[in-house]
Amino acid sequence: MYITISGLTLSAILGLLILTLFAILFLRQRNQAKMLPGPAWIPLVGNISELRSDPDTRISLRRLQKKYGNIYKLYLGLNPSIIVCGYDTIREIFIKRGVEFSDRPAALLWTILLNGAKGITAVSGHTWKNQRKFTLLTLRNYGFGRSILEDKIHTEVKLFLSEIEKANHEPFQMMASIETSVGNVISHVVFGGYFNHEDPRFKTLMDGFNSFAHFLTSNSPVLLWPILRFVPGDFFGVKTISRKMQEVKDVVNELIEEHMKKFDDGNIEDFVDAFISEMKKKDDREKTSIFTKDYLAAIIMDLFFAGMETTSTTITWASFYLATRRDIQNRIFEEIKTNVGMERFPSMQDKKCLVYTGAFIMEVLRMSSIVILSIPHAPVTDVSFQGYHIPKGMLILPDIHSVLSDPKVWGDPENFRPERFISEEGKLMKPDEFIPFFTGRRNCLGESLAKMELLLFISALVQRFELMPSQGEKLDIRDVDGIFGATHAPKPFNIRAISRHDKA
Repeated sequence: MYITISGLTLSAILGLLILTLFAILFLRQRNQAKMLPGPAWIPLVGNISELRSDPDTRISLRRLQKKYGNIYKLYLGLNPSIIVCGYDTIREIFIKRGVEFSDRPAALLWTILLNGAKGITAVSGHTWKNQRKFTLLTLRNYGFGRSILEDKIHTEVKLFLSEIEKANHEPFQMMASIETSVGNVISHVVFGGYFNHEDPRFKTLMDGFNSFAHFLTSNSPVLLWPILRFVPGDFFGVKTISRKMQEVKDVVNELIEEHMKKFDDGNIEDFVDAFISEMKKKDDREKTSIFTKDYLAAIIMDLFFAGMETTSTTITWASFYLATRRDIQNRIFEEIKTNVGMERFPSMQDKKCLVYTGAFIMEVLRMSSIVILSIPHAPVTDVSFQGYHIPKGMLILPDIHSVLSDPKVWGDPENFRPERFISEEGKLMKPDEFIPFFTGRRNCLGESLAKMELLLFISALVQRFELMPSQGEKLDIRDVDGIFGATHAPKPFNIRAISRHDKA
């Protein structure tokens, strides 16, 4: 039996409404980026099949770039995105015209789950500019990129190496060993002290951020259609990840409260103290002040997530290349043995003489493309670029991998070759196109800290251990490559670490 309204069945009316909705959405999307090349929009699913045409997303992106050029539109679900490829195009948009393209798109699911429209990563305009300026200045005061942080990193390096020692030459996974140590370096800068690795609050933080990173690599449909998070039940895992992130927020807020209770304006010891000091300078009547507990909590979460994931992933990739390229590992060890010795850990003062070690780290960052697509940007207002109309708020994704894998820049990008970063004079060199931390006004906030951690952790690792595949096994890039999400992480793999002291 059918319900009829003026001769039409209810099902027919619903069908017309759905078709009308599709038509409106199609016209809206076409008008938003009508001049941009790219594949045709498919209702609801958009062009997601274009990205998944190959198991390796990087291959799909290179095919799309070859077909449509260095700037093209791609529909991710209902919403159009603009993919920007190639160094020259990225430089033109994000450096030369960086002010115009410095906003963030609104209502992305990852920003909703992580910190909402607060912090640094997700915000735009005046709020972003002031928070980033304050955060960068404060972090520099408390060690970012400076030797005063070195001792703190070495404390965690020792714990990291002791965890590897416990494996007793048996196969283990590097990522599990490195994440807590890298997270604890951030803890020291932010909270002024280390956590015991078994501290329940620290475990909550680590579990929450790791779960969030894994969620972003899950290819869940809810990442493309955020409205699905309202579907009853927890089919897409959104409620689970929301609960974990709330637990993280609870721990962060608890730590902030502890800082506020013991706060002494004459004794500012860490980032939280510095932020609280700034909060107290603001008049209580400033209702729109960005120096609030909510903003502080959001910035802390930004710092943890950005500082942990990329560095841990890079060190894990480094362990793979060390284990599979023993010739390179031996050369790094000889450089460290000759210039540093075996009695102390390598330091930042050794950087100038650890040229090949530095080149190896740069090649790991280039080859593995830790971040394939940068965090989305958006135009501050309607803009015109190369004749294309780009409306305010349009989601723009810089394709970092297109630069790091460009044959015109690197010659043989498919080969792992650290020597490409060493000049004829034997000095470390950084080409303009080397942008693993992105470039422009919204480049990675933790770049200086990440570079310190990578040098200190990786050089100490090679100094103390010889890395090799599990006995009787052969590690192959085809077996570990291919997890695309918040970072481009390797699939889990086992290696063995043989103490050089035991071999002596």
